[in-house]
Amino acid sequence: MKKALFVLTLFISYSCFAQLQNIPLVTVEAESVVKVKPDHVIIGVKLNKKIQITNATFEIFREIDSQFKIFGLDDKFIYQSYIQADSSVYIKEIFLTLMDINSLDKTLLELYKLGYKQYIYLDYRVQNLISYKNQARKEAMTVAKNKAVLLAGELNQTIGKAHKIEEINQESYNWYNIHDMDNLENIPYKSGSDFYTIEPGYITIISRVRVSFDLIK
Repeated sequence: MKKALFVLTLFISYSCFAQLQNIPLVTVEAESVVKVKPDHVIIGVKLNKKIQITNATFEIFREIDSQFKIFGLDDKFIYQSYIQADSSVYIKEIFLTLMDINSLDKTLLELYKLGYKQYIYLDYRVQNLISYKNQARKEAMTVAKNKAVLLAGELNQTIGKAHKIEEINQESYNWYNIHDMDNLENIPYKSGSDFYTIEPGYITIISRVRVSFDLIK
């Protein structure tokens, strides 16, 4: 009896698996692009000071450090590297985070007046980047569903539940760092292209998905 029950269960399982394998599917790939303007910037400044035997290490940059207080930034927006020593100079890097990006020009001018001209970089960023990445994923899924509905509708059919969901990849491009990107010639941007991906002044997030839906007659 137990053997017969086992065989029956195995047969039912195999039949269900066979039916599942024979379900007609419509598979689509979709892409979503979200563009957002940076809302803050990090300024990296490199400081040099000649090595003098009489200097106490902890006092080397004390006077210079105090000059950055003129910008009225909280300490949490000022980051400092450890002091490094080259053959003839002490080196220190200071990073200022400006949450008001509109004050960038004024801040750079003030730094220039103070004699700080060695910028490591200007890094433009956006807060809550993960939320924009998730937005791109959601929009890609919506595009995939609409695309599947359109294709199925041309055959007078509809779609059912999603059978398989795959995130192909997600990429982000920062216009301000675009000169550092590899394979730049293959990235379409606004100048000279109607189907551009990169737009000057924006951080661009691209999400691609592949989704299979049940195809219902």
